[in-house]
Amino acid sequence: MTTASDLRAINGDVYNPSTNAGGLDGPGGMEANFPKALGLIAQGLDDMAVYLSQANFLAAQASVATILQLCQTLVAQITMGSTTALAFPSVDKLLLSTANAVQVFVYDTRLDDLASDGQRWNEPGRCSHLSYWHEAQGVYRGVKRDCPAVALIVALREQWYIFDGLDLDPITGAPRLWAASNPTGNGLISCGSSAPITSVYARNGYIYFGTGMGLHIVSLTGDWCERYDNSGRRRRLGTFVQRNTVLQEGAVIASAALPATGINSVHAAVLPCAPLDAAGMPIPTVVATTAGGTAVLHPGGQVVAVTRAQGHSGALLEADGTLTLAPAGNVVIEEGPVPYATVLNSSWRTRLYDTTSSPATLSGADKLLTPGARGSSWGLEFFARDAANPSNGMVAFTKIGSATGWLPGDIRLATLCDAATGPIAGSGELAVNGGFDTDTAWTKSAGWSIGGGVATKTPGASSYLIQQANLTGGLCYAVTFTVTVAAGSVTPLTTAHTQAVGTAVSATGTYTQYLYPPSGNNGSVEFYASADFAGTVDNVSIRLAVADRSPKGKGLIPYGTLQRNPVATGSDVVAWSGFSGANYLEQPYNSDLDFGTGDWWIEGWVDIAATGTVLCLCDRGAYNGSAWTGAGWRLEKDASEKLRLVVTDDGYATTDIATGATPIGGIGRVLVGAGRRGGVYELSVNDRVDGSTPVNNANLSLSNPSATLRVGGRLNGGNSWAGSVSMLRFGAYAPTPAQIRRMYTDEAPLMQAGAKAMLGGIGNNVASLSRDPLTGRLAAGTGDGVSVFSGLRRVSYLDEAVLAATTSDTVRSVSLRGGNLLIGTAAEVGFVGDAIGGKEAIAVGGPRPVGAGFIARGLTTDGAALDLVPRVPVGERETVMVEARFVGRVTGAVDTERLTYVRRATYYRDASGAITLQGTVQTGGMDTEVTGTADATLAIVGDWVSARVTGVSGKRIRWEATITVTRISEETSYAA
Repeated sequence: MTTASDLRAINGDVYNPSTNAGGLDGPGGMEANFPKALGLIAQGLDDMAVYLSQANFLAAQASVATILQLCQTLVAQITMGSTTALAFPSVDKLLLSTANAVQVFVYDTRLDDLASDGQRWNEPGRCSHLSYWHEAQGVYRGVKRDCPAVALIVALREQWYIFDGLDLDPITGAPRLWAASNPTGNGLISCGSSAPITSVYARNGYIYFGTGMGLHIVSLTGDWCERYDNSGRRRRLGTFVQRNTVLQEGAVIASAALPATGINSVHAAVLPCAPLDAAGMPIPTVVATTAGGTAVLHPGGQVVAVTRAQGHSGALLEADGTLTLAPAGNVVIEEGPVPYATVLNSSWRTRLYDTTSSPATLSGADKLLTPGARGSSWGLEFFARDAANPSNGMVAFTKIGSATGWLPGDIRLATLCDAATGPIAGSGELAVNGGFDTDTAWTKSAGWSIGGGVATKTPGASSYLIQQANLTGGLCYAVTFTVTVAAGSVTPLTTAHTQAVGTAVSATGTYTQYLYPPSGNNGSVEFYASADFAGTVDNVSIRLAVADRSPKGKGLIPYGTLQRNPVATGSDVVAWSGFSGANYLEQPYNSDLDFGTGDWWIEGWVDIAATGTVLCLCDRGAYNGSAWTGAGWRLEKDASEKLRLVVTDDGYATTDIATGATPIGGIGRVLVGAGRRGGVYELSVNDRVDGSTPVNNANLSLSNPSATLRVGGRLNGGNSWAGSVSMLRFGAYAPTPAQIRRMYTDEAPLMQAGAKAMLGGIGNNVASLSRDPLTGRLAAGTGDGVSVFSGLRRVSYLDEAVLAATTSDTVRSVSLRGGNLLIGTAAEVGFVGDAIGGKEAIAVGGPRPVGAGFIARGLTTDGAALDLVPRVPVGERETVMVEARFVGRVTGAVDTERLTYVRRATYYRDASGAITLQGTVQTGGMDTEVTGTADATLAIVGDWVSARVTGVSGKRIRWEATITVTRISEETSYAA
């Protein structure tokens, strides 16, 4: 047994073999005493374990505290260099060999809110009154009594495990078991082979298990479990230690029914003004998705739902009250405020993201959701929300072979963002007999005939006209064709009647559409005619194109030969160069780039090899071989090395010219942008606006049905770009200065040597996402390993080739918190932990403090009243004073309303009563407003008090209300 005198013998004074044999400092001190010191610390920890396992905690507390204090004092005295002996090694260990992993979750309790006394809920001995603290070690129970600080939760189909991420086995080095259920199911958590576990989440001492038999809420601080299904809520009649016992259930509370019993996913967040539980921690708000919609479990006991007949597959609740839902079996994403009453999804949502919206989402149903990112079978997409105008938000699409960078607002073209390197040459014509001069090279189905230099179809059954063109899967091809249409429609397709990009054509004309044959196939080119189509197809041309990674999918056609090289050694991002009068990229007329008189923008990364001359990056207009006609624009570097935008609506008879202020020639790679915002042309360099010029003609329109886009020089072949370009983007929206800064800040690291920007592995199918709230890092699990991103840059890629923890690359679930990564694959569950220095582990940690106020937010687009969220709950036997300071701002460059209000009101609620306003809502100071119908007040809505605003017809106004709450409660306390 280690004694206090033993530990005190080791000290931080200068070592002397005669007078201070226990000293650590000075010559010989570390070598003589450090091993002994570590041994005494280890013995002291063992002594602590003996006390904890054999004696009553309260009786042993004084002795344990003495040992702990002496150990901490000794650690603090260790001198420079000795911390290497206290380092926690990196961990790469197998936890379980199983094919049944459903979801994993790293529950770092240090991120939980503090209890009301300022302590963490699982401090040593704090839970000594609970059943699991006294449970004996066994097959399903480890030696440690207190809930781990870092709990590694593994959910299998019919069983769950909790490992201690900081308690490594001294022999295997793997995290040791803390608690588990047996494999038969139906203990504390009801599940089984026909109703397995589907999901897991944890926060503030609660673990939420979703199963086919309902949502289970396990309280580690209260030692109970409740189950919710479509009939209501009931208490499981047992404690945590009885988790492997078949338990009875208490009475059903029908008002807490879910839309359906089977749970697809579960998430939770602590919203402002959350009531505190018996342990003194805020109770989270829980969202659970089902086949009938999404249930929202408010901490006061109210259960409401966002209903949808086909249900939701995923949900994300953020601390500001924003709820994001993934409709089951659909590519769209719904977004809106956390609801306080049951509502139909189409009436609740304030934003619907789809593949054609602004900003658009990738295809791929059943989206995965995590803060700032979404995933699907089509890849990974980052997003940055615009709170005032969601359609002006930004997305960034990342796949194994491409990364777009940020795409703001209404994006129309995103190109030169693929990973392929080396020379690329224009393919020339790939179509055979595209003029239908003979009846060869095309396969016809019923209704089609070839003759007289044209392919003709008569009405009847729907049918196909097919040429096996041996297109390479994964590349982009431009298909140009002429049709005459008397009735019906015709659609270009590729590969066995499937269509990646292409739209039905129902009017006579010449069209260019872009096809993307699936990878691994030799694609065909097909024309699908509707049953009632009557008309002809002629002049078919097929050419290799450069992919457009925006949702529009309309690429560029290369002419001549161009070079593609990494922007820096080892980087994923590729720059295109070698432009000349014969070597360039071109796009036939594309109506998406007819910006009219609205806002628009061009953005791209460039470097410039030649100085002192005019170089043209992009030119769009109509050039007939001798002159330009109609509307057009050019983005150039002028002879003084500055960015220049030239705009016309009359073939350059008159022009608007905007010039930047910063020389960009010969200074390396820079992010350049140009476009129109309202009545002003703006230029940007790197992270800031670099120049602006008023538009001379407010009605100047850039729509031109004869326009062609050229990248790498002017349409007449002159002023070729001497340098390179990458990640080129065009949109019908002008990014704000804040968005320009974000674009540069996040994309500049991708231009560095060795920078990775794309998903690792060989597959785009994102099966799991996890955002670390500590570092912001994002883990994306695919069918071929785990990619970890910091911002838009991939900082690591883990697969079975580098990990001992996993043998399978088929990732089903990932969870990332701090340096702890939990991976569930098709064959096992593995744990990867960063190496941590001893002093770092001791000094770092601790939850966030609880605040005393919050901000409620919302958006109005008309003169109707809106209740902001979150709201203030008022419980029985409470008297509450609510004070709110409102600010409303019209979105855009100019605020035409300038709305501010101050309101205060007192509310009370008696036992079994409703909320009552005492007196009236009082006004503080003078309201400011331009339109007199705008207003702000406080209102009672059910069990809550809301900040209510009234907007102005025809104006989009962003509202924020800073709310402070002062209350006296006989029953409970609140987090804010």
